[in-house]
Amino acid sequence: MHNEIQKTTKIVDELSSLLMNKGSLEIDIKLKLSDVCTTIFITDYNTTLTQDEINTLSQFLNIPRQTEVEEYYWGLMGETSDDDELFLLGSMIDSANLELRDSNLYIELIRTLK
Repeated sequence: MHNEIQKTTKIVDELSSLLMNKGSLEIDIKLKLSDVCTTIFITDYNTTLTQDEINTLSQFLNIPRQTEVEEYYWGLMGETSDDDELFLLGSMIDSANLELRDSNLYIELIRTLK
């Protein structure tokens, strides 16, 4: 369970860092934990991301989960290039939903517990 907590905090850290580096000024983060999965909700108010950037982020976050990659490399998050970090994020989650509404970006990430 300890590694699950660390992995969840890494995911939250990477996404919030990415948004802040892109100019976000107001971000809400909500975690919902259960015995089955962890759901991360992020709202980026008045997002500075373009629709193309949101589409790219969605593609990276929706790559198939790769448990073998996750187990070996999740500790490296924060130490590699942006694309590598996004690949690692995507390999650690099962699904991602990104929706732009009224200039706010809503992100929902689901990570099942294995």
